Amino acid sequence: MTNVEKAQSFMKEFSIYHLDNDRKEKFLLEVHSIKSDADLEKYDVFLKQLPENPFITKELLPRKTDQKSGYFTLHNDKNNLLILLPFISRKIYWEDKETGYYDIISPYGFVGPIINREIDEKTMKLFWNLVDEWHLNNNVVSEFIRFNFNCNYLGYTGSVVPTLQMVCGNILTEFEQWINFKPKVRNNVRKALSYGLKGIVFHKNISKKNIIEFYDIYSKTMNRLNAKSSYRYSLDFFKNYILNNPNSCSLALVYKENLAISAELLLLSGKVVYSFLGGTDETYFYARPNDLLKLEVINWSRKSGYEYYFLGGGKEERDNLYNYKKRFFPKDRDLTFYTGRKILNKEIYNNLAQTQNTPNTQNPCAKEFFPLYRYLESE
Repeated sequence: MTNVEKAQSFMKEFSIYHLDNDRKEKFLLEVHSIKSDADLEKYDVFLKQLPENPFITKELLPRKTDQKSGYFTLHNDKNNLLILLPFISRKIYWEDKETGYYDIISPYGFVGPIINREIDEKTMKLFWNLVDEWHLNNNVVSEFIRFNFNCNYLGYTGSVVPTLQMVCGNILTEFEQWINFKPKVRNNVRKALSYGLKGIVFHKNISKKNIIEFYDIYSKTMNRLNAKSSYRYSLDFFKNYILNNPNSCSLALVYKENLAISAELLLLSGKVVYSFLGGTDETYFYARPNDLLKLEVINWSRKSGYEYYFLGGGKEERDNLYNYKKRFFPKDRDLTFYTGRKILNKEIYNNLAQTQNTPNTQNPCAKEFFPLYRYLESE
């Protein structure tokens, strides 16, 4: 069977049994594909058995034609779900033809394996080894994983790379929060208020009108930034996610009179409010609406019982975007975002990387990009 023929059977349901003789335990790794609504419902049943993570809901899984969503599960011999790892498989092409090879990435966000309870490093290593066995049998060339902030990279069989510093701040009293901001933030908030801007955070009562207001700003921002397709979502995507997850998301909007000019979609989990996607109408940059938006989110978070506001980082380490976010929490300790990088087939990986050996891939950013053979796609 050729690699391309194997591609037709890729992502079928698959099981691997492992008997740990030392502990007299049997483990079952299963691979599940997501192709239908029934598959999504099955995925959702598993999610309900796990600690909450707003980045792994079924609505956030991609539905692109050249990508397939799936997930690994690890059960013990008592049929207890121990680990779930969502992933996206991408076809690898050469000269616009399918090669029969794939690479694996995490869904967008801070994901990695979702662990049901405290698990020792030996079990985690077993999980990763079983995943590697599946990769090797299914023509997977490389794997890129975005871990969350709960050290879920334990036992990872590839390289764990500290990738970016992320801004995450404590929600303090109103007075403490104000004096902890950088002076530029306080001045920008005053300027926004002087222009009569008003910020509102919608939660549970988010209307379709609010979603359209958000989407209009978000889509214009993506166009202005010439964002890659992987960061662009449709209006239907946002309607589906927001209306089906009323308790775990909020929309923050800033208005000038009756016109929304800045927006942010927030994901809610435990004690944390996560900044997810958003933007600002460039026509109103002069009024500094986004600074006011951040303040309103903090005020709403305090009243709603949340303790942390996660703003994330930049595109590169300590760039202008990171520095802007850091102004809101200059005294708080950053979180380190770790990624996992693994090459399963070095020969194919190196051959693919050599085909991309252009002047663009000789700069420092390209050398850090993974997998290297997709660097030109990222530009």
